[in-house]
Amino acid sequence: MNRLSIAVAGISLATLPVLAGGPAGGVFSIPWSTIDGGGTLNATGGSYTLSGTIGQPDAGSPMTGGSFSLTGGFWAGVNSAPPCPADLNGDGSLNFLDVSAFLGAFGAMDPIADFQPDGSFNFLDVSAFLAAFGAGCP
Repeated sequence: MNRLSIAVAGISLATLPVLAGGPAGGVFSIPWSTIDGGGTLNATGGSYTLSGTIGQPDAGSPMTGGSFSLTGGFWAGVNSAPPCPADLNGDGSLNFLDVSAFLGAFGAMDPIADFQPDGSFNFLDVSAFLAAFGAGCP
């Protein structure tokens, strides 16, 4: 082995602990950030359709206010599964957790509990929820 090879090997071995362990004594963090917006759904031209997405608009539970609701995530409104209105916690099955979620939302006058979408919260909403719950999920 010549001196150059030995020097390169020595430098490589000397830097290995630094690369493997990161900076000594430093505080590590992964900053949170998002790329919001962008993309489009169903831009058409002639016989072609283009859909695209960039980033993920702050996925999470639906944000509601008044009669409006916004759900973040990749194409959150595009769902191939049949709707199951009584599955309020979104776990794919109907159980006490959905009843509990309905009662909490109904008590808070959350629009998700307005099963008779008329802006009021009364027995008709409770009746409609129970009917949807009894029908089950497809």
